[in-house]
Amino acid sequence: MTKIVELRPDQNLINSKFEKYQFSANEIPIASEIDLEGDVLRLELTANRDSLLETRLFAFHNHLFKNPYDTSCWFIDDNWLIWQFKKDGTLKQRHSIHNSNVNVQNLLYNASIGFGNDNIVAISDGGDCLKLLLMDNEEHIKIFTLSGAEPGVILDVNYINDPSTIIIAMCNIKSTGEKKYTNLLLLTYAWKNAGDTSESFELIGKESLKAKGAIEYVHIENSGKYLHSICQDYITFESPKVQESTDSTDLRQACERKIPKYCWSQDEDSLTVWIKVEEKHQNEVKIHVTPLELSVTMMDNILIQGQCQHRLDEKLTTWKYEQDTCKLELFKHESGLMWNELIKGDTGGECLPNETLAAEIHSRLAHLCTDQADSKLEGQPCVGFNAEQLEECDLEGKDNLLQRINLVTQENTHLAMLGTSNHVLFTYKTKSGRAICLRHDNDGCLWITGQENHTKWDIQHHYTFPGFGYVEASKSNKKFCVSPINGSYVAILEHTRYIFLYRKPELNVQIGKQWIVDLGTETYPIMGAAATNEYLIVLTKNKLYRLHICL
Repeated sequence: MTKIVELRPDQNLINSKFEKYQFSANEIPIASEIDLEGDVLRLELTANRDSLLETRLFAFHNHLFKNPYDTSCWFIDDNWLIWQFKKDGTLKQRHSIHNSNVNVQNLLYNASIGFGNDNIVAISDGGDCLKLLLMDNEEHIKIFTLSGAEPGVILDVNYINDPSTIIIAMCNIKSTGEKKYTNLLLLTYAWKNAGDTSESFELIGKESLKAKGAIEYVHIENSGKYLHSICQDYITFESPKVQESTDSTDLRQACERKIPKYCWSQDEDSLTVWIKVEEKHQNEVKIHVTPLELSVTMMDNILIQGQCQHRLDEKLTTWKYEQDTCKLELFKHESGLMWNELIKGDTGGECLPNETLAAEIHSRLAHLCTDQADSKLEGQPCVGFNAEQLEECDLEGKDNLLQRINLVTQENTHLAMLGTSNHVLFTYKTKSGRAICLRHDNDGCLWITGQENHTKWDIQHHYTFPGFGYVEASKSNKKFCVSPINGSYVAILEHTRYIFLYRKPELNVQIGKQWIVDLGTETYPIMGAAATNEYLIVLTKNKLYRLHICL
C-alpha cells in the first residue's frame, strides 16, 4: 500500500523574521565572455505541434547541461559539436554527434545531455540517435551508439554498479486521438565486457510510462529499482504487469462466505459505500482510509483496496453495520467534485444513482440543452474547446504529486501531496541523489533525497530561501531558476538580458540582498544557465558568460 509522506519543513530552518530582499548597487563582475565558434543548436516548434505540453517543453529547455561530478558545463552547437566548459574557464570540444553536412532526419526535440557518473555521458540528438561517451581520462573517449532510442529529451541517467547497467530516462509527447500526454521512456543497458575490445552496451529493458500534463522532475535511485517523479497525475505503466491469478482456495473461501461486490453512491460532499458482510465475520473487518487510498479487508480477503480517484478527508470517515451490510461514509476533500469511480481501475463496484443530486445537476445544466436563448447570456461570446485543450486545461489547479515508484512491482510506494501552489522552483542532480526546491507558503524549501532502502524513503529538508516563493511568482518573464550545491544564492534568468541574484540570508536576518545583472540590449536570448559555488554560467545563442559570484 502507498505510504503518504508529509513534507513538513523543519521549523528550525524557517526564518519567520524575514521581511524582504533589498537591492544592492554592487556589481556582479563578468569574469569571462567567450564568443562561440557556432551558434547553440536550437530546434523550433513546427506549426502542427502547438499543444501546451510541447510549447512548455521547448520554451523552458535548458541548453546548458551541468555535470554534477566535476561542475563542468556542456552544450551542443549547430554544427553538432559537443563542447565542455571546464572548471578552469577553458572551452574544449569533446565530440561530434553528426557530420555537419548530413541532413539528419526525424529530429523532433532539442538535443540533451545527461551524466551517469564521473565518466559516463549520455547524449541525445533529439531524434533517433542516442550515444554514450566513456571518458577514461582527460583525452581518451570511447563512443557507443545505443539501440532502442526514440526522439525525446534526457531527464536522468544513472549507472548501477551491481549489476553493471545504465538506465536512461527520457520524455517525449505522444497522443491518443486528439489528446496529448507526456511519455516517460526508461531504457536499460547492460555493460558487456567492460575494458575489452569487445566492450558494448546491450539493451535489456525498454519501458514506457505515461502521465497527463508535464513531468516536472525525474530521478532514478542508485539501486535502479525506484523512480521519483513530480507531475499533476499518477504515472501509469504502458504495459502493466499481469496480476497473478487468485488461488483456488481463496476463491472457495470467498464463495463460502458469499461476499458480493460493493455498491457506492455520492453527493456533492460525501460518498457512501455498502459492502456485504455476514454478521459472524463483522468483527474481522479492518478498514483503513488515507487521503488517497481505501482498504477494506476481512481476514485474508480483500474486499476493497486501491487508489481513490480523488482525495478524501480521512478524519471524517465513519462506518456502521446494518444486519449483513457494512455502511461506510467517506467525505470528499474537494466539495462539489464528482467522482467517476471510487477506486481507480476497479470494475468490481456498482455506482448507484443519487436521484436528488441528478435532479439538481439537470436543473443547473438545463440551459445547455434548450432551444431557447437565455436572456441573461445575450451578448456573451460563445467559447469552445477542443478535446486536446480540455485535457490540458483540466490539469490547471490540480495538486502536484511527488511519487516514488517501484519499477519492479510497478507499485507506487510513497506519495507526497504538494498542493496546487507548492510547485518546483528548481532542481539539480547531486553525486548521490537529487535536490528539489519547492515553494512552501512564501518560502523556497530545498529537499535532498539521500540513500534509500526498500521501506524507507529518505528525503530531508536542508535549507530555506526565505520569501523566494513569493519573489519567483512575481517574475512573469522568468525562464530559468538555478542554484549551486552549497545553496549560497539563487538566480532567476529572464528570456533576454536580465538576471536577478538573491543571496540566501542567515537565519533570523530580516533583510536579504538582491543584485540585478544587465547583459545589454544587444544580447541574444538566454538559452541556458548553470550555477556553481563561485560562478553563474550563462549561455546565449552565440556567447558564453561566466559571472563571478562574490556575494
